This record gives sequence, structure tokens and C-alpha cells, in this order.
Amino acid sequence: MLVPEGGCARGIGTYANGYRDVGANWLGTEVCDRLRLDPAPDAGGIVGAGGTVGDGPPDVANGWRGGGISAQAVAVEPDGALLTADDTGLARYRDGKREQLARSELSTEGFEGQGTRSMVRGLAVTGSGVIVLDAGLSTAARTAPALLLSTDRGRTLRRVDLPIDPDRTILPDGTREVVGVIAAAGDTIVAIGTQLRRATVWRSADGGDTWAVSSIDGLPGNTQMMRLVRAGAHWIALAGVASEGAGRQDTTFVLTSDDARHWAPGDMRGLGEGRIWDATVDAAGDVVMVGVTYDYEHRDGDLPPDPCGVVWTGDGDGPWKRGGLGCGDSPPQAVTTLRDGRVLIAGNRDLWLRPA
Repeated sequence: MLVPEGGCARGIGTYANGYRDVGANWLGTEVCDRLRLDPAPDAGGIVGAGGTVGDGPPDVANGWRGGGISAQAVAVEPDGALLTADDTGLARYRDGKREQLARSELSTEGFEGQGTRSMVRGLAVTGSGVIVLDAGLSTAARTAPALLLSTDRGRTLRRVDLPIDPDRTILPDGTREVVGVIAAAGDTIVAIGTQLRRATVWRSADGGDTWAVSSIDGLPGNTQMMRLVRAGAHWIALAGVASEGAGRQDTTFVLTSDDARHWAPGDMRGLGEGRIWDATVDAAGDVVMVGVTYDYEHRDGDLPPDPCGVVWTGDGDGPWKRGGLGCGDSPPQAVTTLRDGRVLIAGNRDLWLRPA
């Protein structure tokens, strides 16, 4: 995840410490020409014949345990504070200080308290400060999902069961609908989930007090919702579509709506091949999204093909403009709009910065 902070951005993710992935942060410089791991690994680790060689099993006291802000989802509040959610609940970070908010057990059953299998998948904040958290909640008796809401700036969370879609498909294996993406604009909250070749849309226009449900049919197969944004006059839902067959490229599918109730396939001219990974809305109200294709033409024998970075820009009304970001083992993974209007794209090795 990449969020604006100061004159640049903070990256929130994981770091392979030699034994397992631990939470880690990357902080940007004022000119935003690099992100550095901070805090960096110290001299801790397992001491062997070759010196310190990384981390150890969970029951070993030494070894680098990661650092920085820990989160599975993050939202930037109007005053610049970072609201985060992980398997223990909500927290707020402002000026380097952490404020513990509502606590909740949001780990996958069987992994409670281990911080490794969080159910948290999405976080949004309305214009009036209502916090909306998607933690993958449901019950065996219901096929509709539930969200967690806070109306007191995160001090408490209450469960809200979303209405059941009357046109839903109940699969033989008992698979239940889940939310794929959530977003908020003003006091409107929108959540979308996909199942087979259709999507379910839940919408609240009053900050989560009441909800309406609708459905969208005719989606491509193997569709996964990746991002939902409000850009200009449109709600834009962006989905990745997995290819069917070896050597074929994944694609990106677009849905648009003016009122979050009536949805239709968006303009997909100019998208071409490539699957979206992340998206942001720039200062002009346009969507900037990044994704990948795969270089099957130049693959080395039986090795997997290199991923190639792709960037698209558009406003939801016309064709998308497409650009390439090169091929290699570290494609772009995240994008954000900085406070001064510049757009930053980050991979594990490279940054791309577009002027305001």
C-alpha cells in the first residue's frame, strides 16, 4: 500500500527477513526520489557460523520482527492522519504517535492473535467521518456479507448486515457472497462483490444507516474486483479478468455509474492487455491505474515470463491512454496521488513520478 505523507509517501507492506514475511514501512524523501526501509533491520538475528543470518522461529527472541505502521488496510483522513485496520482492530497515526481505537478479533479462525491471517480487506471514511471496515464477515445462515461501521471516529465498531440480493446465485458448495471493494464519497458508501459472471452492489446514501442492493449481470468470467473510486461525476469499479489458457494475457474490466445504483460497462478503448493492480484519482479528477502484462515472447526456456508494467489514465468518459513501464522482476505494485498533486508509482525496485 502507498499513501501520501509529508512531501512524499509511505509504503506499507511486508519484508522477507530470511525466515518469514514481517510488516515493514518505506518512507519517502522530501524530493520523493526514493523510498527507504524505515526502521531498517538491526543487527538481530540467528547467530551462526557465518554471523547473523536473519530471523528465527516465532518462539526465538532474537531476529528482526519488522517495524513501522502495521496494517492490512489504510485510509487517509481529511487532516492527514492515517487510519489503519489489521487483525486486532483500528488505530490512528498522527505526527508519529499511535492512538489505539476499537479492538476487534479479525483474524482468520484458527489464527487468532498471531497477526498472520487477517480478514481485513477494505477501509473507507465518509465525508462526515463514518468509518467503514470490510473484514470478510458473514454467517452460515446468511448469504449476504456484513460490514463494521464506526460513527464515533473509531472508538467503537458495530456490525451491519447487508441486505440479501434476491437475484443471487446460491452455489452448490454453499459459497457466500463477499465484498470485493468498498469506497465512500460524501455520505455515500458503495460496496461491490462478484460471483460467477455477476456483481452485487450495496449502496448507502446516509452514512451506513440504510442500504439498498442491486445486481449487475454479464461480467466476464474469472472477474475479481480490485479498486472502486469516485472520479469526477462517476463511480468507477475496476476489475482484473484472469485469462483462460496458457500464454494468454489477463485483462482489465471497467464498470461505471453516476449514482452508484445503475451500472454499465465503461469505455474500455485503449486498455488493451494487462491486469490492474492499483489505482488513484489525480488532482484533475482522472483515474491513474497501474497493472501488468507478461513478456511471453522473450521468456527464457521454462522460466516464468517477466512481468511488464503498464499505466493507464482516463476520466471514465472516453478512451484510456496507455503507457509502458518496462519489464523485469519488480513491476509497479502501487500508486498514489501526493499532496502537491504529483502521482507516484512504486515497485520493489523502481519509482515513477509524474509532475503535478
